[in-house]
Amino acid sequence: MHIPKMKRASLFIALFIAALSSCAPKKYAVKSYEAQLRTISDTIPADASMVRFIATYKTRLDSVMDKVIGMALVPLTKAQPESTMGNFAADAQLEAGKKLDNLVTLSVVNYGGLRIPFLPAGNITKGKIYEIMPFDNLVTIVEVPGTVLQTFCDHMAARKGWPVSGFSYTIIEGKAVDIKVGGEALRPNAVYKLATSDYIANGGDECEFLTGLKKQGSPVLLRDAIMEKVINDSRRNKGIEPKLENRVHYAE
Repeated sequence: MHIPKMKRASLFIALFIAALSSCAPKKYAVKSYEAQLRTISDTIPADASMVRFIATYKTRLDSVMDKVIGMALVPLTKAQPESTMGNFAADAQLEAGKKLDNLVTLSVVNYGGLRIPFLPAGNITKGKIYEIMPFDNLVTIVEVPGTVLQTFCDHMAARKGWPVSGFSYTIIEGKAVDIKVGGEALRPNAVYKLATSDYIANGGDECEFLTGLKKQGSPVLLRDAIMEKVINDSRRNKGIEPKLENRVHYAE
């Protein structure tokens, strides 16, 4: 039987599509599942193969993280409205900001970014700074009008105070009053250059009032800025010794 060329082509295409359809992967769906909560504790024996697997990496990691980079002459604590740990981190960020732009005068670190509550006096290891600041936040410069700085201070006051450097404010009923920049009253019409993290500069922690402002990014990690200050202060002063300076406080 003779099949015209046109029909032969159509038949071939139909057979080809049918073949492809028969090769399509099967679709599977979960019909049922079971879940169980298990308490993880030291009563569960370690998996020997996993311990061996991790050991190689842990040895290399410990050799880096256990390196002593400086000395704390006093314990550092995380607290609100002001703390020694917060002041040190904010000062470190301000110093890093000034290296990027010498017109930077202010620094803000979000309270939640500091991840441990206490650093004892004594040797400070690189790993301990990673514990304080585990995030890869980058130091960012933001040009902040005085009116927005008031909003920012109110935002921090409503959250019981964040670490700051270069300025101060008093908290009354969740609002910031008596804001002073470099010892002088806040000027609503001025524009201040402020160092903070890229996370905060881009609106994190409900700081959306900063998103539309002019910014200067940098490759400098806030964690590295803190480490650099630990190293430098320890060389100059044999250790770090941050103090409470009434930067943020409640009205009496």
